[in-house]
Amino acid sequence: MKKVLLLSIGLLLFVFSAFTQVQLTQYFLDGTLYNPAFAGSQGAFCANIYGRQQWISLKDENGNKISPLSVVFNLNAPITTIHSGIGVNVVYNKAGFEQTIGLKVNYAYRIPLKNVKNSLGIGLAISLSSKSIDFSQLTLEQPNDPLLKIKQKESGFIPDFDFGIQYQQLKKIYMGLSGTNLLESYTDIGNVNYGQKRNFYLTGGYYIKLMEKQKKALYLIPSALVKSNLINVQFDISARVEYNDLFWAGVSYRYQDAVAVLAGLNIEGFRIGASYDFTTSYLSQVSGGSAEIFLGYCFKIKSDHVHTVNPKVKLNSLYNTRYL
Repeated sequence: MKKVLLLSIGLLLFVFSAFTQVQLTQYFLDGTLYNPAFAGSQGAFCANIYGRQQWISLKDENGNKISPLSVVFNLNAPITTIHSGIGVNVVYNKAGFEQTIGLKVNYAYRIPLKNVKNSLGIGLAISLSSKSIDFSQLTLEQPNDPLLKIKQKESGFIPDFDFGIQYQQLKKIYMGLSGTNLLESYTDIGNVNYGQKRNFYLTGGYYIKLMEKQKKALYLIPSALVKSNLINVQFDISARVEYNDLFWAGVSYRYQDAVAVLAGLNIEGFRIGASYDFTTSYLSQVSGGSAEIFLGYCFKIKSDHVHTVNPKVKLNSLYNTRYL
């Protein structure tokens, strides 16, 4: 039984690492991590931070804590004069004895459609990741394996780029399609050739107005995120209720992994969110679930770049002393 459990842990960690982007339950709060085309889509300067502890209390056979820990920080803002958005993501991810620190710069060209509430974004991101592995902590089935017989921490740098498109109609619908790590770059870490898998993401959400009273609206917002590296496929399906842009609450399901509850609050530009995942996979025997928090702040940018039409002046009479 113990060997089966350890094999399951190893398999799930392998699947988790196959998707080289961080896994988030509240993915709908900041789309720039998976798709650079979301940069500037909120029409505001936004600073966001996520903190996530995956599979709390997960340990290996030696009692070492191996549950993945992730921290994501993002800044993004629109540049309305050139119909663009820019942003930067800083990602820290630790899974077992593997650690990644990544920097990603996002740019999106935003094409207005019909009116300011509709837009199409085309985005590009350049990334640089620092990957390190502490080989001294590994327990090997073959202790004399020349590739893994290293008694120190080794690291390497991996450059890459992402591409994505995104369509949105404010308070109505949004959808996006993106590819990350498109170069599938690699580097040598110790004696191991380590590469990043190419991942693809499809995301979308729809606002269903349930009620509106005195300009205070209640929305039901179903959303989904599908992830694939063309070998494995994983998807999240969420539904939340949002009242008057003040607070929201909902549930989420991640295929073969977890069911989550989530809630959040918006107040004076600040956004606060929290979620807790109840593990449904075989890891539920050793995992205490997964916890995630989100804190963001957005400052609306008022653009002076507004096209106005001069009002037409109706000439009532030509009898004016200037014409004499």
